[in-house]
Amino acid sequence: MKHLKTYERWGLIAVLLLAWGLRWGALLEVPPGWRDDDLIELVTFSQRILSDGPAWYFAGASGHEPLYHTIRAPLLAVAGLNQASARWLSATCGTFAVLLTWAIGRRLFTREVGLLSGALVAVSFWALMYSRVAIRHMGALPWMLLAIYWGWRILQDKTPPRWASVGMALGVAGALLTYYAGRLIPALLGAALLVVGTKKDRVARYLLALGAGLLLAAPMFWTAAHIPGGDARVSEVAVPLTALRQGDLKPLLQTTWTTLGMAHAKGDPEWLYNVSERPVFGVLGALLFYLGVATRLGHLKQANARFVLLWLAAGMAPACLSLPPSSYGHAILALPAVYLLLAMPMKAAARRWPWTALPLFALTLGVVAARDVRDYFVTWPNHSMVRFLYRADYRALSHYLEESPDVQDIAVSSMLFGPWDKIAVQTDCPEANLQLRWLDPTRALLDTGAPTRFFMQNVGRPTALVESLLTTSPAIHAPEGMRGFLVSLPALSQDARTTDIRGHSLAAQPFANALRLEGVTVEAPPQPGNAGRLALWWEVVAPLPLPPEELLPYPPPPGVYSGSRLKVFAHLVTAKGDFVAGDDGLWVDPYSLQVGDRFVQEHHLNLPADAAAGPYHLRVGLYDPMNGERWAVGSGETLLEIALDSSQTAFRMTAK
Repeated sequence: MKHLKTYERWGLIAVLLLAWGLRWGALLEVPPGWRDDDLIELVTFSQRILSDGPAWYFAGASGHEPLYHTIRAPLLAVAGLNQASARWLSATCGTFAVLLTWAIGRRLFTREVGLLSGALVAVSFWALMYSRVAIRHMGALPWMLLAIYWGWRILQDKTPPRWASVGMALGVAGALLTYYAGRLIPALLGAALLVVGTKKDRVARYLLALGAGLLLAAPMFWTAAHIPGGDARVSEVAVPLTALRQGDLKPLLQTTWTTLGMAHAKGDPEWLYNVSERPVFGVLGALLFYLGVATRLGHLKQANARFVLLWLAAGMAPACLSLPPSSYGHAILALPAVYLLLAMPMKAAARRWPWTALPLFALTLGVVAARDVRDYFVTWPNHSMVRFLYRADYRALSHYLEESPDVQDIAVSSMLFGPWDKIAVQTDCPEANLQLRWLDPTRALLDTGAPTRFFMQNVGRPTALVESLLTTSPAIHAPEGMRGFLVSLPALSQDARTTDIRGHSLAAQPFANALRLEGVTVEAPPQPGNAGRLALWWEVVAPLPLPPEELLPYPPPPGVYSGSRLKVFAHLVTAKGDFVAGDDGLWVDPYSLQVGDRFVQEHHLNLPADAAAGPYHLRVGLYDPMNGERWAVGSGETLLEIALDSSQTAFRMTAK
């Protein structure tokens, strides 16, 4: 089996070229943009290594192993953050997974099985998905396969190579240090010793290699164990096991049943990783897969049959024990075993009728490729949910900005409202000479002191105030997936409240001498049993004294605050000062605001039915939610109190 025949050599080259091309082709179009986890892992792990140095474990995002992020960091230092530098490691690991699947297939079975199983992994939707994103799942697979390859050779070769133990130990350690599903590898290899068997004089060598791999990863586990709540991922997804410990078997039975049907019935339900619930195979592919399983069940006397079925069971176990069921990411270890079994019908037929090998090779590969390649490159990325989750509209915005270098101040909606929309555009368009303001149009709208281009996603429903303001704004050309408006906020009418209860001008009392409240208008009068809606109109008059913006993973490390650093409180009180209702929030990104910007945001005050009757006062202030520290106005006070006339009707706009 050491010598490569000519057809195998050229076949392998063709398979690897196919795998590499499918992992790098159309990289800007598929996936259609950046997802949260791409950016979180890139910015808060890989780039953090460049500034803070390597780490044995990252406690953020429910716990992350370090190896994948550490390997990727040097290229980010050289090439910067872009599509190629972000995804090259997943694409490379995906190609190595094809190579190692071939190597294991020919080692366990035949040359033809190796080539076919490698080719199937090359075109598989499942493998393509994780080979083209900037997250670590595919990074674990080559290490897992390396451990399996060298472990098998220690157990079964007539004369195992001297370096086999080193290869197995490195594979075990690499898998453990890359992704939590890699923790199955020691269990799989330990069980393989019992199921496959070997000569007595090899047991010690095998166990020594396994122990060495565990020892290499021990500092990571020690570090994670000393971070309270740092290794939260397993407990977060293992909901069925939690229910089982409480005496409820039903969730475990449901997830197991669903996962066992992922080949033919329901696959991964998450649009992030699949055409939701699309099974791994179509009808013919599923029949071939189950036929492959049946052929191995019929040959359990053979060590390779026992091992590949053990591999399949171990790889599927995490998807049975966790949520969501049928998760392709949780079952990543099973991926090569699935395609090895899919190649078994060809092997079984060719053993009896050698002439069937090539037709069955072509049939099996054609069945998978015709369905999977089209679904990955055409069906999946064009679905509206996928385009939303992967921020396709923001990628279109980036293209628009690159093609419009003269465009400067722009306001952009963010329905997910968080830092990663902003980082996605900055990553795709790093050289754009402009200032983007980010806001949530369900509550707020902004201009830059002049007519301002505003681009809004075609999702979500703006509040009535924002909708009315947009209705009077001219429509403009917008990137795909967005609506465009030329926004100019109106001046306040005479009905607006522009003074406090002492008669002092609100505008003359800016908070921290930077952000001033121009006035308050009543959109819906607050009354007992009803929701009052008040609009607060603001202007930035000086740079905001904010702490440095820090990008943190989600969820953040245990005990680390990751919320907003500035909010507005709008509290309705009686004339005597008794609290009635409140609504805190800031629906613009304060870090994107510039001097001269004006914005309006709407506060919703839900009054209980037994609330005291008016007249009411409104207390307004700004504070840092992390520590509760308030911003003061010039007089040293930390709030402005405005009298509201309960009979006031909706505001009237006047020309600016």
